[in-house]
Amino acid sequence: MALAGALFSAQAQQPPDTVINLSEVVVTGTRVLGTARLEQSAALSLSLPRLEIKAASAVSVDLLRDLPGVFVQQTSAGQGAVILRGLVGNQVLYLVDGVPLNNGTYRDGPGQYFATIDPEMIERIEVIRGPASVLYGSDAQGGVVNIITKSHPFAGTRSVRVAANGSTANMGYRTRVSAGATGSRWSLGAGGTLVQAGDLRAGDGLGEQDPSGFNAVGFDFEFQYEPRAGHAITAVGQHFRMDDVPRYDRYVDFRAPALGSDAEHLFSPQTRQLGYVRYTFSSRDPKLSRFEATMSLAIQREGRTRVRLFDDGTSDVIRTRLRDDVYTPGVSLLGTSDVDLANRVVTLTWGGEFYHDRLDSRGSEENMATGVGVASLLPVANGIAIPVGSFPDGANSDRVGLFLAGETYLFPELKVEAGVRWSRFRNEADVGIDFGGRVENVSADVTGQMGLVVIPSPEWRIATRVAEGFRAPNLYDLTRVGPVPGGFAVPNPGATPERSLSLDVGIRYLTHRGAVALTLYRTRITDFIDRAPGTFQGDTLFNGERVFQGINVGTARLIGFELEGLRRFGPVEARGTVLYTRGDQTEADGTEAPMSKIPPLSGSGGIRWTSPGYPVWLEYVVRWSIRQDRLGTRDLTDPRIPAGGTPGHFVQSVRAGTSLRPGLNLSVGFENITDELYRTHASGVDAAGRHVWVGVEALGVL
Repeated sequence: MALAGALFSAQAQQPPDTVINLSEVVVTGTRVLGTARLEQSAALSLSLPRLEIKAASAVSVDLLRDLPGVFVQQTSAGQGAVILRGLVGNQVLYLVDGVPLNNGTYRDGPGQYFATIDPEMIERIEVIRGPASVLYGSDAQGGVVNIITKSHPFAGTRSVRVAANGSTANMGYRTRVSAGATGSRWSLGAGGTLVQAGDLRAGDGLGEQDPSGFNAVGFDFEFQYEPRAGHAITAVGQHFRMDDVPRYDRYVDFRAPALGSDAEHLFSPQTRQLGYVRYTFSSRDPKLSRFEATMSLAIQREGRTRVRLFDDGTSDVIRTRLRDDVYTPGVSLLGTSDVDLANRVVTLTWGGEFYHDRLDSRGSEENMATGVGVASLLPVANGIAIPVGSFPDGANSDRVGLFLAGETYLFPELKVEAGVRWSRFRNEADVGIDFGGRVENVSADVTGQMGLVVIPSPEWRIATRVAEGFRAPNLYDLTRVGPVPGGFAVPNPGATPERSLSLDVGIRYLTHRGAVALTLYRTRITDFIDRAPGTFQGDTLFNGERVFQGINVGTARLIGFELEGLRRFGPVEARGTVLYTRGDQTEADGTEAPMSKIPPLSGSGGIRWTSPGYPVWLEYVVRWSIRQDRLGTRDLTDPRIPAGGTPGHFVQSVRAGTSLRPGLNLSVGFENITDELYRTHASGVDAAGRHVWVGVEALGVL
């Protein structure tokens, strides 16, 4: 609690940590406390979101835009997804306080789920770039994003925090109030957030993108009790609900006034709920220095309404409503032990987890002319029908895994890491007589990794890592029926797991004046599952729309590099990142083609001045990318990507802030000062044009 308070009070003067602090402890990469970024073989990114970053962010995914190796895609202003090493959707694992956000319904493309995490309650974000299946299991092919939350930043026995920001980009605001109290052995924090966002205004005179506005409300609490030294019990509850979130790319074909495929396409509600109880034990006994047991329940509620738009510009009279609720109870165990092996101390991290997904799915079709609605039913065996939303009602899946990882120094100049995991997955659903009947898909895998960190001098580190990745097909791959960009998805119950092998080589240099980190990587994925043209009952069309299925198309190959750097010149700090990815895959017909949604060469940079004598700072920030015209097969039919590819951009912003008094901080930003019209590649909405935002944060002791 004291650390949290210290971090908060230092925010106004703290230099940006989104780019570099290689000596910072990052737990996610090894699941071991006390291991610095510099000493880990995996490529890691770290963000400690400051007031100005949160104030400039409409949704939580914006907090990651300037992280090295991270590319952000947005289908709409109220959505967002992370692309790591060219992989997105169910190939990137999201965690909230170590509990998986992913479940069996996560799709193969960008999703909206990251937007259901309140930016104001995020304390830090840790990102593993590259496969992390040994430590975290399936979906971690591209990497892991671990969001670590704090309901309230304690500053005393009783304290309250108020944060508010507003932006002319959407004439919206976000406010949060939280409070906390502490005793000798306990602490309690709770907070609530309210969001109102209008239609996002794009640059260069395009104006408001209608509809792209949304609203949201969130509540959360955190209670911690220490019955005695070395023992802690933590209980956390989180609820965040977004309403009337439009999928903007379905309303317009790239940019207005061209018409899209739908007259209406809304996510409402878009809800995330998480509750967990965690017991933590720590001691000085090396045989069990730390043990952690977590019981959790995650609930995802997704409602969707759709009205199709015909080619002649008229709307369908049928409104389709879908509702899919996923309940995911789970339990995880994690331990750390030091053992003596060949006269060397080896730190072992071991554990396992079990998660079960259960779906409640409903759907209906309403005739808007008559007001008559009919429930969507899926015919199954013996003349029985079950409700169906985006998935068959009652579909379920199990995920279980056991892992062991170790690290030691063979010499003071050489650190070795290794690990292995056993995983098993089971998916079960009845997709209906027409689509194949009862589906039970079971898969298992043993995954390994090994890393070396060479320390030639105090300033230099050379890290290399070989890691296997594994992604089992989920309920989306096996049972999904519904609209996708360019057509309509039908199930493929015969999908098999993806497997990958990745090699990283990293060079890191750190001094008190600055740092540079360069990571080169190469990944090969076999049995790659991609959304490809398929058939339904021998026809390539379903109700006039092109049929797509998740098919193991063959092999995918990714190469690239991630560069980050920082240099300090007295009160001035310069930083920058560069990201490059190239992806190729074997199509279902055996031909070679680029992978879809691969980010262009892109990066960010900034110069920040912090006053030596006053709590004042001033910052100039740029984000840039070149044109991405190397398009995959799916990109060519994706309405979010224009013919010929996504244009490049160079966007400039100026920000400033001050601490008016201890605990009271003010930030202001002038974003996209040239009013450039642009969007990040594969996004369905243009980014904000020229606009101003203001953020205020106050922490008081009662």
